[in-house]
Amino acid sequence: MVQNKYTKIVIYALIISSVLGSLLLGSVYEFFSNSENIEILGWFFAFFVPLGIVINLFVAYKIHRGNSKFIKFAFWMYLLQILGLDTPNFGFSITLGFSFNITWSVYDVSIVFNLFAILMSVILYKAMRHANET
Repeated sequence: MVQNKYTKIVIYALIISSVLGSLLLGSVYEFFSNSENIEILGWFFAFFVPLGIVINLFVAYKIHRGNSKFIKFAFWMYLLQILGLDTPNFGFSITLGFSFNITWSVYDVSIVFNLFAILMSVILYKAMRHANET
């Protein structure tokens, strides 16, 4: 696969997402280090957020090396991150790296839209469509 402008944008966006996710992770660790009682949420951030950052960096490396299968993988990975759900008793959203969310609430239910994931999905879709162009 030859690098084109879309794949270069994807690589830089994945790296920036990882850096911003690392900064977020640092602030989360600071918050939990001041807390005396770390519950399951603390362990989630301790293990899964760094995993998301590593996945972003690994996918960026594989795309840089010319493996076009990872563009599709990243596309589906970011497509899954677009929507989230938050209720008083339950919340679910997938975040790998950086997220910029907007929520829409109806009574006690909130639907979360990850704008960064939408942007990345569009860029990744364009990169998939133009993967063989220079």
